[in-house]
Amino acid sequence: MISPNKFRNNEHTLLDNVFQSKKTNQNQIEHLAIKEFNRLRELISNSGIEVFSFYDDSKFDTPDAVFPNNWISFHYHRKAILYPMSAPNRRFERESKILDKLSDFGIEIELINDYSLYENKNRFLEGTGSIVLDRKSKKAYCSLSGRSDLSLFKKFCSDMNYIPVVFNSSHESKPIYHTNVMMSICNNFTIICLDSIRDKNERNYVIENLNNSGLEIIDISINQMTSFLGNCIQLINSNQSPVLIMSSRAFNSITKSQIKRIESYTEIIHSDIKTIEDNGGGSARCMIAEIF
Repeated sequence: MISPNKFRNNEHTLLDNVFQSKKTNQNQIEHLAIKEFNRLRELISNSGIEVFSFYDDSKFDTPDAVFPNNWISFHYHRKAILYPMSAPNRRFERESKILDKLSDFGIEIELINDYSLYENKNRFLEGTGSIVLDRKSKKAYCSLSGRSDLSLFKKFCSDMNYIPVVFNSSHESKPIYHTNVMMSICNNFTIICLDSIRDKNERNYVIENLNNSGLEIIDISINQMTSFLGNCIQLINSNQSPVLIMSSRAFNSITKSQIKRIESYTEIIHSDIKTIEDNGGGSARCMIAEIF
């Protein structure tokens, strides 16, 4: 997790991120975002999950550094991949020397692929924002957008031996900018907004793949998606028990029947990160880069 010490509303991401707005006084944003970040980090840590938290102390303008999962993903065992970012100022996030800082904690990471050079060709694939991984079934889900290039996604799947599941999703007549806004894959279930997949054949294709992987589908509404319910992440605590992490806005959107189904598989924890959600256009899942 990366502290939002340079956080503000990023003008480079406003155009295609319909989940992002300017609802907070700009002079208050950084202060409020840091408070929200610290609360969420402490909540996760108190649930028995080890958290490595860093400042982005680089010299660069990195307003979205709090969302590290877009420029790096980790894979078993102690491997990592770097990704090409659409927004020019988000490319500087890779300069934060996070791998060196993890090494200081005894976490030695091997960089196995670096796709960042594709930025020179205006082709982007923004980590586990663009790609939602079913690591158990070795399937990778990708909703195409300006930030999720089809051929680059297929290259990732070929390099990492994943089966690609490609589709289109939209909201307010625009492609959903990141797949992980509309779906999350957990241990035995998936939270997904099927209504955002307008094409019936594509929707059925996604459903078929999820069913074939033995995942219970918890279908959420468009309103729940815009409350960032799809942008949650399941981690494992020190007792090897699953913990589902989301924002309080997302949690408050869940129906009683959905909570019952989710809690049959996992504990849920949540924290208020409204400032980060409103001004960054991302939520709890985006704030976490899980290490394997």
